[in-house]
Amino acid sequence: MKSMVKTLLAAVMLAWVTGASAQNQEGQLENQGNSLSKLMVMLGKMTDEQKAYARANWLVAPDTYVNRHDHPTSFVISPNPMPDTQQTCECSGCSSAYLLRFYGESVNGVELFNQPSFPCKHSEGAYPKCFKMLFEEQYGNYTTEYYTGTTDDLKNAVSKGIPVIVLLFNGKTLHYVPVVGYDKDHFFIQDSVDEYRNVDDCDDFNRSVEIPAFDKMWNIPIESCQRLFVRVVKLKK
Repeated sequence: MKSMVKTLLAAVMLAWVTGASAQNQEGQLENQGNSLSKLMVMLGKMTDEQKAYARANWLVAPDTYVNRHDHPTSFVISPNPMPDTQQTCECSGCSSAYLLRFYGESVNGVELFNQPSFPCKHSEGAYPKCFKMLFEEQYGNYTTEYYTGTTDDLKNAVSKGIPVIVLLFNGKTLHYVPVVGYDKDHFFIQDSVDEYRNVDDCDDFNRSVEIPAFDKMWNIPIESCQRLFVRVVKLKK
């Protein structure tokens, strides 16, 4: 029984994650907002022990990322792949495919997400656990690291030269994106939603977000997903 309870708690807390809808229809956004409200009510009823178990699913960023200020003031991963353009809620597939193309695979994110084998899908996207299952269990030659941290931790992670997947919340919709760079005042993203792209004529990123605005979107009001970032590393043969 205890094992079943833990499994159910993990299912709840391992992320209610939707992809941002490229169509951005008002009714769809309202439904997503209602879903988040329902989840927040559910989380409010959890005991401290249950919340502690949920927090244990993600790790605090290690010393190699935190309390270190030796990363450059600005850094952009280059060259890096062009992003896919999602059709509805495929941001988890597009972010996954982006990392796979970064490592030399030939994958389309929308097609990847729509395969029956894409893990941890739900009606509006996929849970964060999808990355671990996809890269480690299906592809097998990758390791997936989940952390929570600060914007400085994220800069340190990106400065290692590997795109980092983050989960953002714009007030209505949750959205996965790969972060590919930063400067003193901004984070740079390769976004799969066309309407969010605000940088033209740049091969290295298509979206620039001021750090205070980014941190507000990154500070998701779901305890286990606050300031979540995911690193996918290809294993050496």
